[in-house]
Amino acid sequence: MAKYKKRKDGRYATSIYLNKKRFYVYGKTISELEKNKRQLLIDYELGLSLHSKDVLFKDYKYVWFDNKKPSISAKSIASYDSILKNHFTLIDYMKVTDIKKSHIQKVINELIDKPNTANKTYMTLNQIMENAVDDEIINRNPCRRIVLPKVEKKEKRILSDEEFYLTEVAEFNDREKMFVIMSKYCGLRPEETRALTKDDFFLTQTSGYVRINKTVVYVSNQAIFQKFTKNNTSVRDIPLFANILPFVRYYLSSIQTNKLFTNLSSKKDEYLSCQSYKWLIKKIKDKIRMKALELNIEFKEDGFTPYTFRHTFATLLYYSGVRLKEAEYYMGHADSKMLTQVYIHLDKTSLRENNPLEDFIKNKLELNKKNIYEKLLSNE
Repeated sequence: MAKYKKRKDGRYATSIYLNKKRFYVYGKTISELEKNKRQLLIDYELGLSLHSKDVLFKDYKYVWFDNKKPSISAKSIASYDSILKNHFTLIDYMKVTDIKKSHIQKVINELIDKPNTANKTYMTLNQIMENAVDDEIINRNPCRRIVLPKVEKKEKRILSDEEFYLTEVAEFNDREKMFVIMSKYCGLRPEETRALTKDDFFLTQTSGYVRINKTVVYVSNQAIFQKFTKNNTSVRDIPLFANILPFVRYYLSSIQTNKLFTNLSSKKDEYLSCQSYKWLIKKIKDKIRMKALELNIEFKEDGFTPYTFRHTFATLLYYSGVRLKEAEYYMGHADSKMLTQVYIHLDKTSLRENNPLEDFIKNKLELNKKNIYEKLLSNE
């Protein structure tokens, strides 16, 4: 008879892999455990549900997590891992079948002063319980109609006209200027810019584009290279505007490595470390501020991040007349939700400033007046 681990609750436990998935088996006695294990194998052959109704949440959450890992990024893995370890102590030792809506609400209420964490915890818990429904452990997801703390949405910061000019005349070095150009005129996410190589650029004598298909993210301050982007729609080709092509050509020919952004140390062929990246952004910000002081132009440092350039690119698309669906492609969005909000906001601003509706009504009234006048003349 095989030896099995005895748990703190007095039960014996083991696990078994079937079709690369891990399943846990429990029993009050070793003989019961053996019986449940045999039943699991029989159920597998018959295509029946394989998860025990007695599985504890703390075990099942990692069954779910193991299956999810291959489809998510390293940064997402670290985020999920932190949530699973730190925010489910109230329900970890409960059977999945015993967890009710009231238990879920208590978990969320523990995080009432941390709205972002509470919402992430809820989304994770909802996914786990939906998976339990699919595995036929429970019949209904207890996460429905849970009251969540409201997350205050921060308005997306863009460059003002004055700040846009400052980024053109600030005395950046070549590396800083290339980072700003790819962020401001191509709308790349920071993790996409950090991963760029010479091989991503396709240039002719008069035009060119850059291909976005990989990222470099930071997990515990370590640079992690990923052969994919944020989502499937983030793989895209971005045209290089005529005003930036000369510098892009120069920069690609001037650097010694295939990677565009590397550490300024002995390890020059490695992607930017987290510390080096923070230093790069600090220098960009400092040089914008210095030029603002020199020219007596206001530079609002609050809310300024590398994403400010990307959000500014979204407004450039709008004012250039790029349609929403095309803008969605250039931005690499899975859907148009964020861009729709940007376009609606800019539309409202345009309506307030240009008042096209009033112009249309005015023209219509004048046209009607003209038509009626001409009709009266013809009747005479």
